[in-house]
Amino acid sequence: MLSEKQQARLDTIHKVYEQQKIMYDTHTHHVPDRIVSLSQPWLRPIVRGKVKTAAEFGAKLDISVCDGWTRLEHFSFDAYNEAQNLVDMIERYRTRTGRYPERVLADKIYRNRENLSYCASHNIRLSGPALGRPRKNEERDKKQDYQDQSDRVKVERQFSLAKRKCGLGMIVTRLEKTTCHCLAMSVLLLNLRKLQRLLHAFFRWWFSVGKMPFVQ
Repeated sequence: MLSEKQQARLDTIHKVYEQQKIMYDTHTHHVPDRIVSLSQPWLRPIVRGKVKTAAEFGAKLDISVCDGWTRLEHFSFDAYNEAQNLVDMIERYRTRTGRYPERVLADKIYRNRENLSYCASHNIRLSGPALGRPRKNEERDKKQDYQDQSDRVKVERQFSLAKRKCGLGMIVTRLEKTTCHCLAMSVLLLNLRKLQRLLHAFFRWWFSVGKMPFVQ
């Protein structure tokens, strides 16, 4: 009689065998929902095309940064197209603030026709050049483009900070739930670090302008 954990492991082994047999019979190296780890069968290979590692294994994240505060918008262990989540992110922003943002600073992968049309219909400026070839005699606001690019670096900075200081780059948990919790806690730590800096700046200002203690 197998335990629940042993039965789950056996089912995973059967699934791996089926996937390997399909790839062997069809002479291919790809199969949907390919399992790459017996102990963590929910992990999927995510092709990134980087020089150091062509594929990575782990969660894929979407974060947003507004006024220095970071939100975990979406994450998945499966590869997905980030552009499909932009509209939902903007709608959640409207729910929180009661208005649409004036601008959205996003990577070029978010600039598809659907997102551009959605942003235009709500008077949102989606940063970056228009799709296709540049129009003849088109004049871009280079100063605005440079400012948008500089401001968008804040998102990349938050990713880097989360990996170096908040444990996002060293997740060693084995269970799916605990891994998800660690991802959320890394983003929470980013905001706690910002809160710490704000409190430190406030108390420095308070003691610098506050009255001297009364001495009799």
